[in-house]
Amino acid sequence: MRDRHPGYSLYALLRAGAVTVALVWAGFHPDPAIRRTLYQLLLLFAFYSAGLYVLFYRMPRQMNRLFASATVVDLLSVTAFIYQTGGESDNLFYLAYILLVAARSVQFGLRRGLMTATAAIVLFFSVTLPSHSYWGDLFLQGSMLLATAFMAGSLADHMRQTHRELERKADELTALTEVTRTVNSSIELPQVLPAVLELSATVMKVDACAVHILDEQGSLQAVASQGFPALEQERLPVDQCFMGKAIRTGAPILYYVEQQAGDACEPFFRDQGFACALSAPLNSGSRTMGALTVFAAESNVFAYDDIELICVLATQVGNAIENATLYKKQKDLYLAVVQAFVAAIDAKDSYTRGHSEYVHRYVRRIADRMNVPDDQLERIATAALLHDIGKIGVNSNILRKPGALNDEEYAEIKMHVTIGEQIISQVTDFRDLAPIVAAHHEWYNGKGYPEGLAGEAIPLGARIIAVADAFEAMTANRVYRRAMSRERALAEINRCSGVQFDPAVVEVFLQLAEEGKLDEPIEAIESIEGERVGS
Repeated sequence: MRDRHPGYSLYALLRAGAVTVALVWAGFHPDPAIRRTLYQLLLLFAFYSAGLYVLFYRMPRQMNRLFASATVVDLLSVTAFIYQTGGESDNLFYLAYILLVAARSVQFGLRRGLMTATAAIVLFFSVTLPSHSYWGDLFLQGSMLLATAFMAGSLADHMRQTHRELERKADELTALTEVTRTVNSSIELPQVLPAVLELSATVMKVDACAVHILDEQGSLQAVASQGFPALEQERLPVDQCFMGKAIRTGAPILYYVEQQAGDACEPFFRDQGFACALSAPLNSGSRTMGALTVFAAESNVFAYDDIELICVLATQVGNAIENATLYKKQKDLYLAVVQAFVAAIDAKDSYTRGHSEYVHRYVRRIADRMNVPDDQLERIATAALLHDIGKIGVNSNILRKPGALNDEEYAEIKMHVTIGEQIISQVTDFRDLAPIVAAHHEWYNGKGYPEGLAGEAIPLGARIIAVADAFEAMTANRVYRRAMSRERALAEINRCSGVQFDPAVVEVFLQLAEEGKLDEPIEAIESIEGERVGS
């Protein structure tokens, strides 16, 4: 459906009303000759109005020009009616001038309203002046036309300004809502900050923006920027640039290149053609960690509302950085706990050192190929690292026994999954991994241990770990036997598909083996191995 000018309906109603009034007035005119002339003029006016409405509908992009042209024709039409009646009842047609001036003022504002009023005065005077002997009437009528244009146009301009202000506030609110959503959607700064900067540049209508963080040396380092690449690699002295002043004072700072020469940022501003900037401190609680800055190529573009807005945006950016910092600390602690568990497993059975890392590698490859969601994949991969943690509670002599186990020893070995489940359940961050650790020796046909689960009742993570665990165990040297060949191990995995292992997992595992992708390094586990070797 075509968009219509906001004044279209009102304009059509006014024209219809004017034609109706003119028809009624003409019908009661005592002079038949004038009555016939008016009917003819009104008929032409009706056809003209119908054609005008068609043009409005067909040419919506030319609406303003059509309105302007229609106003000229309407003024001339009213003047023609006055002329044809010999100036009789000119007060009635004067009201038509009033309506035209008011409509034009409401639609297009004060300036065009006054232009229309001036044109109406000239035309009205040109046809009524010969019949008027008292100039005071003409002066009063002209003044009323100008007053109508002034009042209607001023009110319309004020309403438009208010409307624009409301739209701007709505845009700001929408942008702030989007910023909040973006900040809450991720704790990864490389994802959050560029999106927040883009939204900030859009809502504040600036040419560039950047986030600077205080580093350990007390310099400002850009961690994200948009539209100002020259700042990205620079370390700015906090005591020699305006951003540092915003950090020191804890208040937003306006910077003008021409008025505040000598700032450390001045050369970059001149090179990039920026004239001014607005910077606000990034606060989180009682800590100030950096500054959010927006840049503009023109001077004096920032108003009081912009200062309020950038402070709100800076608070959101500060919260995002604080959340990311806390998340990194939590993640580091989490990895430290995982490393401690893996080290404990290796210390218990040094002959299988590195087993968990290889199982972890295979599990990540399998889960990734099976399109397991990223968050679930990470949990399964962590469970793979910890799947044998229960061996801490198994007698070391049994773990290192070079010969076959008797029934009693085998029963104790099988307890490692239950012990592992109990250990994992004590750590809040690992509690959801306990069912996976407990079930990684269950068989797909239900003949595994400890619960005899079968098929889909076994957690997906446990089904994946079961294949990776078996393959790594078969292809590694053990105290009780030498390693099996890779080909034989793969054949054994394939033979046990649908019996011990999930057929879907086996299919993916064999595909990866055939493609040679099982042993490709994985950054996550390589970093853990590197830290353990370094220690």
